[in-house]
Amino acid sequence: MNEAFYEIEPRTERTHSKRLAKRLSKKAVVRAAIAALWVSLAAGVFILAYVYVGGIQKQLDRIHQTNQTNTAELNRKLSELETALQSNADQAKAVQQQFAAVQSELNAVKEEMSLAGDSLSSTAQTKQALNDRITELSKELEELRKSIKKLEEAARVY
Repeated sequence: MNEAFYEIEPRTERTHSKRLAKRLSKKAVVRAAIAALWVSLAAGVFILAYVYVGGIQKQLDRIHQTNQTNTAELNRKLSELETALQSNADQAKAVQQQFAAVQSELNAVKEEMSLAGDSLSSTAQTKQALNDRITELSKELEELRKSIKKLEEAARVY
């Protein structure tokens, strides 16, 4: 009987060790599966974050490009505006010079009339010619004033 007892023990030990090995291997498989799941989850989150940040970077690049284009366009328009303002200022100076010339001519005609005095009254043609010239100069003076006003208004618009 002792022999039978000894034979049963090794079988139970073997069976017990096999069960223990199965339990350990099941635990190891579960732990490995959980670890693989966490690694997959972490990799997925990393990839998702990478794609999301890449999309934001592309949007920022497009915004930067748009800003550069708009800045260049504004600089171009500003240069055109400065050129137009300078041109208007130059035209205003030229009109003022013409205005001054017409004014001096008108003053010269008036002075000649006052110096001539009685001799002009005797000559109707000369008087009429001078009056016509004065009228022409007055009209030209009025047109120059209108031009100056237009140039001033154009300068205010800019």
